[in-house]
Amino acid sequence: MKVFNIIAVLIFVGVVGFITYSLIIDSDRKYYITTHVEVATINEKLNLSGYVFPSKEIDVKPQISGVVDAVYASVGDRVKEGDPIASVCLVPNSSEVEQLNNAVNLAQIALSAAQTTYNRQKQLIERNVISKAEFEISEKEYQVAKENYSTAVVQLSLRQKGNKTPNNIIRSSTDGVIIDIPVKVGSSVVERGNFNAGTTVATIAGDDHYVFRAEVLEKNIGSLYLGMPVCLELIAYEGVAIEAIITNISAKGEMRDGTVKFPMEAEFTLQDKKIGLRSGYSATAQILLSSVVNAIALPEKCLNFKGDTIFVYVTDSLCRSVVERRVRPGLSDGEKVQIIDGVNENDLIITNYYD
Repeated sequence: MKVFNIIAVLIFVGVVGFITYSLIIDSDRKYYITTHVEVATINEKLNLSGYVFPSKEIDVKPQISGVVDAVYASVGDRVKEGDPIASVCLVPNSSEVEQLNNAVNLAQIALSAAQTTYNRQKQLIERNVISKAEFEISEKEYQVAKENYSTAVVQLSLRQKGNKTPNNIIRSSTDGVIIDIPVKVGSSVVERGNFNAGTTVATIAGDDHYVFRAEVLEKNIGSLYLGMPVCLELIAYEGVAIEAIITNISAKGEMRDGTVKFPMEAEFTLQDKKIGLRSGYSATAQILLSSVVNAIALPEKCLNFKGDTIFVYVTDSLCRSVVERRVRPGLSDGEKVQIIDGVNENDLIITNYYD
């Protein structure tokens, strides 16, 4: 019985030892994940982030200086050319009022003198002492003096009381949507002039054409050209794709974050009127740079690098020997890469050699 127990223990220890030895040997053995090349279409695309703006933005400015006393429109309103936006009340200025008072006084003096001359000439013409031509001259001077005096009085009244005139009403100069009204009731505004840009009362954007603006890295700018199609996606409207056309590529780059970038613009027309675009919307652009159809392709993770050499690891399913195979890659879309030369359809390519 003792002999049987000893034999059973020896057998158990032997089995446990064999299993342990097998597990240790198996743990040192590499298991490779392999794949075959595939035929695929590879598209090289350029992704850009930028912003969308109306292609036409008009600043509406007043024709007179004063204080805004009424605003007739709001941001987002659709207006037509000539629609009232705001009105301006003239604010009396002491120096201007004084000048206008002097102008009224001078016009009154001139009117009195002209009227005296006119009355005297009228008496003389009735006596046939002077000619009709002389009388008409004095009559004309009298009428001009009356008109000058009336104008001076009106100008003084406008400045003192701020009466409403057509120039006080600020109207839209184009059709579009109001995207900004930077002034409020009580804000002071300055009229536009040759040496003064004037105060912006409202900004109106055309709602028919829009422009996408972005910056392109120096290494990619050579692949773009005018008229190139661009696919836009708006951050605010998920799943909405808009087709645009590149209309401007800057000839001057700007240094940004240590790299040279070139401003680029792409214009588009919004066909879906249900989408309400606002100036400054974020958008992403996708530009197809090149494409290869029926390309021999591999996942990019299969590629390995040593200096300037690019290679893949190829194994044999029977003897499991691993060899390096130099390859010549082509176009890549970030996930798959075209293999121009170096592998064939029957090769088993290792994807986890370093695991």
